[in-house]
Amino acid sequence: MENRKDQKIHLKPFTLVGIKARTSNREEVSGNGKIAALWERFWGEGILSQIPNQTNPTELIVTYTEFESDENGEYTILIGAAVESVGELKEHLTSIKIPASDYIQVPTTWGPIAEIGLTTWKSIWSDEKLRKNRSYIADLEIYGVNAKDPNHSQFDIYLGIK
Repeated sequence: MENRKDQKIHLKPFTLVGIKARTSNREEVSGNGKIAALWERFWGEGILSQIPNQTNPTELIVTYTEFESDENGEYTILIGAAVESVGELKEHLTSIKIPASDYIQVPTTWGPIAEIGLTTWKSIWSDEKLRKNRSYIADLEIYGVNAKDPNHSQFDIYLGIK
């Protein structure tokens, strides 16, 4: 991770549509988490193809939001896509508005998608400077064209900062 090139960027407000769950990192590491099942449902039910008005059909976005406190408390995860407008949604879909904010863009390394995200998050959690500057309003994972091959992918994590 020492070669990581983090950069600060500003994102305008946008809306995500997808499926969501409430969990915590404590639940996830204990084996009682909801994230793996949410991903299985997302792919198994073809959720991405059910999201109307997508702004970028080659991009999948995950947000971590509605934080109880920090990375140690509960939060909401939504897996979905950015949309131009919400419109009528099927009842299993939901929307979340992401406010305008500054972010630190943290790229993952290349590798198996199931490993690179967790490795990068562990690096973020152990970086005291990053932890102190986080806003805990919304964090994002943006999976684009580099994340098509589950065995050789790269994506970016965006940490909301104060």
